[in-house]
Amino acid sequence: MSVTFNASWLISVLLCSLRLSALLMLTPILQAMGVPARIRVILILLISVSLVSGMHLAPNAPVTDIPALISAGLAEVTIGALMAFGVFAAFAAFSFAGNALDLQIGFSLANIFDPITRSQSPLLAAIFGMIAVALFFTMDAHHTLLRGVAYSFERVPLGGLVPLPSALIIAREFGSVFALGAALAAPALFCLFLVDLSLAVLSRNLPQLNILFLSTPIKIAVGLTILAYATSHFGAVAARTFDGIFTFWERVL
Repeated sequence: MSVTFNASWLISVLLCSLRLSALLMLTPILQAMGVPARIRVILILLISVSLVSGMHLAPNAPVTDIPALISAGLAEVTIGALMAFGVFAAFAAFSFAGNALDLQIGFSLANIFDPITRSQSPLLAAIFGMIAVALFFTMDAHHTLLRGVAYSFERVPLGGLVPLPSALIIAREFGSVFALGAALAAPALFCLFLVDLSLAVLSRNLPQLNILFLSTPIKIAVGLTILAYATSHFGAVAARTFDGIFTFWERVL
């Protein structure tokens, strides 16, 4: 692989790095690993150099002045942000499942630091976020992600414009977040619903019992036990979730 340093090559690397920056900086993939910002920038530049040199990428139209360069750069950032939305929606499904379980079990009363979003979040939401990142790399989805990025340059050349997706595509992606998140937490949520129903009947017949004090340890024990047994189906749901990233990319590109 030969690298030629000229103005066209440098512009191609710059535009490629803008698309990758919008994609990787707006998603929790590198943030969850605790990669410093400087290392992320170097990684993006190295991937951009490899893609431009290996695929012989060039701008869709000659970039001869600063306004043309700015226009091409904005187009690349827009494409990267659209692609990042698909990745973020996949990880949001895991976050939704964790938050739903936290609400039902009672862990939402206490928050811990979540390295995925760099904010305070309930216990299971943070754990589900870490599981999502672990499954992402375990299932080699990061290799598929790089192939998808290369495919995006074939569909939309550097500096090319992509039409904004329709509201139906965005709504369908939002719907997949709730559907896949519910699929991840469905076994535990169903058992917790049965526990709530049983406790409601018990409270109706024995009003002198402190149901709030009694229900907390029961729901924690039942929820964590069912969740431990239900982890075997996480792989299949995670595969569907990560496949949804590339399905969304095909629709918007």
